[in-house]
Amino acid sequence: MLLQFGVEQAYTDYLIHLAVTLIAMMLALYIVFQAFRGYRRNDSQRILFLAIGLALLTLAPFALSILGASLGNSLGLGPRLYTFYLPVASRLLEICGLGCILYSLFIRN
Repeated sequence: MLLQFGVEQAYTDYLIHLAVTLIAMMLALYIVFQAFRGYRRNDSQRILFLAIGLALLTLAPFALSILGASLGNSLGLGPRLYTFYLPVASRLLEICGLGCILYSLFIRN
């Protein structure tokens, strides 16, 4: 009985994590879409790099989180995936996103 409760709790925790992540991704996607619309309307490279930076800063780590959790569970990958590889990959995406945003602040049209 205790084992079954633990499995059910882990499944519930996973679904809650997935739902919260998907909500955050939808909000981020809306913001990135608005920035991309601004790029298309004004034909401004600054806004394009802002949109790319926002996508890398917000959407990419969430997608990586979902992908890592799905693959990690289905392939039976060890805890090092969750404690090292996914956090490092997420931070690298965030650094690239921040670099794009910083570049968008200094680029001249």
